[in-house]
Amino acid sequence: MSHQHWTGATLPDPTDGIIASIETMADTAGIITPASDIATARGILATAIAAGAPISTGRPAYFDIGGIIYRSDGADTGGVYALSPVNEVETTFDSFSGGVYQRTSGSQSALITSKLPARPYDRVVIAFGMADAAVSGIAGLRILIMDNSSPTTARWEDNAEMQTQNVFSMARIPAGVDPKVILAVNFGGATGKVSKVTFSGATDVNKLAVMAMPITMG
Repeated sequence: MSHQHWTGATLPDPTDGIIASIETMADTAGIITPASDIATARGILATAIAAGAPISTGRPAYFDIGGIIYRSDGADTGGVYALSPVNEVETTFDSFSGGVYQRTSGSQSALITSKLPARPYDRVVIAFGMADAAVSGIAGLRILIMDNSSPTTARWEDNAEMQTQNVFSMARIPAGVDPKVILAVNFGGATGKVSKVTFSGATDVNKLAVMAMPITMG
């Protein structure tokens, strides 16, 4: 009866057949296979899966393509196998189509919430926001990440005509934690001051872009 090595490879016991055991061990060893390009790697996958290779999320296949390591769990769309770079940088891009916000100083309103999900490893998240608006009073464009404890804000000129403002932020996100990246408008001035912000309806000037990269686990 075969047994599993700590690396995940299935190893034969003395009573196992040699030929079948070697093939099983090769299927489960996590070997990185050289391939000249993505099409070649997909061809190798198709041949292996057709022959019964157990490629899955638990037993992924790895390819070295031009010095970049790609991973496949056997998933395909119409026979085209998905290949993802190992340690791929996650990205999300969102936009909004304008609106009018009027609130008192010290408050804020969410404009966009990123769809970036939680992951089972530590990451650094970098966020870039931009918005085009006219301001009656005092307001700023703000990025909030995770617990909102350290927002970054770029302020419009007081009583500004249509102007585009940009804001940037980054934070470390622990494993399993929802990043909760939000682009918001915040309102300033003396206590009780009411300001009004009118955003452009053009989505190409109202955007939130987020990148997330895995980092060393402490």
